[in-house]
Amino acid sequence: MSPAALELTTKIVQSKDGTKIYAEACGDHSKPHVVFVHGLACASTVFDRMFSLPEFQKNLYLVRYDARGHARSDGPTTEEAYESVRYAEDFDAVCKAFNLDKPFYAGWSLAGAIAADICANNNPVPIRGIIWLGALPYLGDVLPIVATPLVLSFLPGLTAPESPAHALKTRIEFCHTLVPAELLPRVPFADMAAWVGAATHLAPECAKLLLGRKQDATRLKEEGAKGLPLCIIHGAEDLQISGKNVIAQMQPQFKDCEAHLLAGIGHILFWEDPEAVANIILKFVARVTQSKV
Repeated sequence: MSPAALELTTKIVQSKDGTKIYAEACGDHSKPHVVFVHGLACASTVFDRMFSLPEFQKNLYLVRYDARGHARSDGPTTEEAYESVRYAEDFDAVCKAFNLDKPFYAGWSLAGAIAADICANNNPVPIRGIIWLGALPYLGDVLPIVATPLVLSFLPGLTAPESPAHALKTRIEFCHTLVPAELLPRVPFADMAAWVGAATHLAPECAKLLLGRKQDATRLKEEGAKGLPLCIIHGAEDLQISGKNVIAQMQPQFKDCEAHLLAGIGHILFWEDPEAVANIILKFVARVTQSKV
């Protein structure tokens, strides 16, 4: 699939607590809706390569937004602003703004945990299925099991840097681990500069608050046991989160779970091989949508 023009509808969405969330959409609104959220210290622009695929735009309505504290969205600096319910409210506000009908939720990296917020703060759950892209399942006891020592080593520089130079150095090194080490020399400078630039928008005080927030994954697991569909897509060479450990920890918790471990692929899997990831998502969405008819 050759890239198509990325013509986006953009909106500034106000969440329930007044936080402004930057959101974008493209594709066919009559097709299944999927909401994508990026990972820590990144921005929704990371999905450009995959969003630009013609078949992706043709068969889905694609929505993405910058998570609170990141990029073009507001970065409040109170603990209350990063409570679990705030993340569910952000998702709800975006869904209302784009008139979404029970969308799929697709979270990359840290944003995988937002599925737990959505489940914990809504009854019934307003999503048709979950897609985890190199994702952290939730914040809590699973973190030291699935997160690599390398990515955990970046946390001090992201949340409480010793100096501005330390903060910048950490963000550059963090972005370097988005791809496998052998691929790093082949990443176009423009792409790496965009990733690092997005990372500089994450203020240390926001990073500390959003990484230190509390979550309750009980409803996530309950919904999984009842049949909420889950698609795990992970790169086998991920330097930040262990795909094998995510699958081992979470697949048994979900009655309907498919898992894909992509050989030779790292953490930013939809950038490294957008067609492979898009095809998995399209097949998953089609299967779940057809089974619900």
